[in-house]
Amino acid sequence: MADLEQEHRGSAPPTPPAPPPLAPLLMMIFWALLGSAAGIKLTQSIWQLVGWIGGEVSVAVPVGGVVGAVCGALLGLITSPRMLVLLMAVFAGSSAGAVAGQLPWGDVGRICGQVAGALIGGIAWAMWLYFGRRRSPTL
Repeated sequence: MADLEQEHRGSAPPTPPAPPPLAPLLMMIFWALLGSAAGIKLTQSIWQLVGWIGGEVSVAVPVGGVVGAVCGALLGLITSPRMLVLLMAVFAGSSAGAVAGQLPWGDVGRICGQVAGALIGGIAWAMWLYFGRRRSPTL
C-alpha cells in the first residue's frame, strides 16, 4: 500500500490536452481566398457589363473581395465530403465556363459562361453521385 501511494505522489504531471486540429481553420482560409478571388472577378465583370467607367478597382475589388471572402469562409465550414465535391465541381465548372464564354463573346460571355459552367459542374456532381450509389450503396 505504501508503495502505491509513493508512486502516485511521484507520478508525472498530467499531460495537457492536444491542440485542436488545424484542418477546419485551413479549409476556411482556403475557401475564403478562393471566394475572394471569385468575388473580385465576378464584381469586375458585372462592373464592366453595366458600363460604369470609374470605380472598377477602387470599389469593385474591395466589395467583391470582402463579400467573396465571407461567402468562402462560410463554405469552409462544410465538412461533408459529398458537399465538398459539389463545391469544387461548381467552382471548377464556373471557372472553365468563364474562360470559354469570354473567348467568343467578351464580358457578357464570361458571366453567362460562369453560370453555365456552374450548372454543368452541378449536373456532373449529381451524375457522379447517382452512378456512385448504383455501384456501391455505402457511398
